[in-house]
Amino acid sequence: MLRPARPKADRAAHPLIAGLEPEAAALLKRHLRRGEKRRGDLLASAGHSIQTVFFVSDGLVALFGRAPDGGTAATGLVGPGGFVGVSAALSAHHPAVRDAVALTSVQAQAIDAEALDRIATLHPDLRRRLMLYANDRIIQATQLCVCTALHTVEQRLARWLLEAYALRRDRPIELTHQQLSDLLGVRRASVTLGLHMLEGEQAVRCQRGRIEIRDLDALGRRSCGCHLAAAGESQRAYPALSSASSTDNPRD
Repeated sequence: MLRPARPKADRAAHPLIAGLEPEAAALLKRHLRRGEKRRGDLLASAGHSIQTVFFVSDGLVALFGRAPDGGTAATGLVGPGGFVGVSAALSAHHPAVRDAVALTSVQAQAIDAEALDRIATLHPDLRRRLMLYANDRIIQATQLCVCTALHTVEQRLARWLLEAYALRRDRPIELTHQQLSDLLGVRRASVTLGLHMLEGEQAVRCQRGRIEIRDLDALGRRSCGCHLAAAGESQRAYPALSSASSTDNPRD
C-alpha cells in the first residue's frame, strides 16, 4: 500500500537548534540520528530515566500524567518545534515526570540524553534554550489546569482541536472519539456529542477516526481561548524562541 511522502527531518531546521554557534551545532550533528516512531509508541515513561531525547520535526505527541490509582490524564501536546524529554534539560539523570505517547507517526531528531547533557554543559546557549522550552511547558500545563477546572467539555474539545490544528496545519487530525475522550478525561459520549455539535456548525467534518477542520473562526468561537492565552504567555516569556513553542495561534 502506498504511503504519503513525509518531509525529511532537517537537522538545522529545528528552532531549538537553529542559530546555535557553529561549534555547538557541529557537535550536536554528530550525535543526532533519525528517531521515527509509530502511532501508539511510548517515547518516555514517567518515573523512568530518560535515555533518549526527541526533537520533533513532524507528528503529535501527547503527554500524560499518572494518578496514584493508575488513571492518566493528558497534560500537554508536543508537535513540530518541540522536544520530548524535557527533564533532560535539567540533567541527564532526571527521570521523566510524564508519559509521552505518539498520537500519530512521529519524525524526530533523536539524541542520547547523556550526550545532550554533555554538549549543553559545554555550550550554555543550548542549555538556555532547553530551559526556556521547559519553562514553556510549565506555562502550557498551568493553563491546561485552569482550562480543565473552569471550562465545559465543548470548550475544551474546541480548544484541543485548535491546538492540534496549529501543529498539523492543513492535515486532518487522525484520532478516534475514544482517544479524544482519553485525552480530555471525559466520557466518550460527551466527545461524540461535542463533535456532532461542531459538525452542525460546519466547524469540522468527522469521518471514522479522522477530523477535518473546516472553519477556524467557528471553532474559535466555541473554544475557551486557553490556547491563545498560553501562546501569549510563551511569547512574553521568550519572544526570540517563540517558534519553538509546542503551540501557536492558528487564527493569525
